[in-house]
Amino acid sequence: MPVVSLSTGKPQPTFVLLDQVVTILGATSMSFWPLLAALGDTNTSNNLPPYGAGVTAQVASLANAAGNVAFSVFGALLHPGGILSVNTSIQTNGHIKAAADHANHSFGDATVDTPFSAGVWIQPLEALGTARSLMAKYRSTAVAAREYDFRFDTSGNLVLELFDESATASEIGTGASDVIVPFAWNFCVATYDGGETAPVVHLYRNGVDQLASGATTETGAYVAMENTATPLLMAARDLTASPAQIFQGRIALPFITGKALTAAEVASLYSIGQQLIGLS
Repeated sequence: MPVVSLSTGKPQPTFVLLDQVVTILGATSMSFWPLLAALGDTNTSNNLPPYGAGVTAQVASLANAAGNVAFSVFGALLHPGGILSVNTSIQTNGHIKAAADHANHSFGDATVDTPFSAGVWIQPLEALGTARSLMAKYRSTAVAAREYDFRFDTSGNLVLELFDESATASEIGTGASDVIVPFAWNFCVATYDGGETAPVVHLYRNGVDQLASGATTETGAYVAMENTATPLLMAARDLTASPAQIFQGRIALPFITGKALTAAEVASLYSIGQQLIGLS
């Protein structure tokens, strides 16, 4: 039985909408995982293929304390738009991880940074009060290897922190005009213009910029991010057997791309995502 649009009652053009997302994200260091798989998928390793022309050819995996696990273990839910979401709070240490470190997920070479944006739909299934990471390249154990951490803080403000590991420095952008809403769908996007000496960061919730000034706060003497060997994590940070700041709730349509999305592009992605999630 085909998935139908809630607004028209007609078959949902899932791949047309996904292709529209890919067009907006562009082909520069772009990764997009719409979580397309069978609900009963029992493949326990690298079971999340990327999607789109020009996409970085790297799979990702659902993971918990025991290792890579199947979709069914994370309560996969099929949405009216034909995509899946997963519930990371079902599993101990539940998160999503890229198969390995990839150069296209790094946006600094220790001298200069390049633009990037990261985004994801989330449905928190807990009250605010605990910081949760949404997408990060971050390792604090053994040899520290931190690049960036897109998260929300204990008050529900979106945050993007960029790390210069060798200088023990960072640039932090924090949204302050609107916070994450628990038990509801939130579309979260962070953008960075790559201007390491005068960085501009924007943070969007449901298509609205929560950091219109673009201003960041510097700790230490930030030069640029470094290209470390830490793989990309989603719904958590800190590559260990027990990742930190694990998101508690549903996650859908994660992406990262090598461009600073405009406000108009973020608004378009929000509109497309609403159709894919089944909110419009």
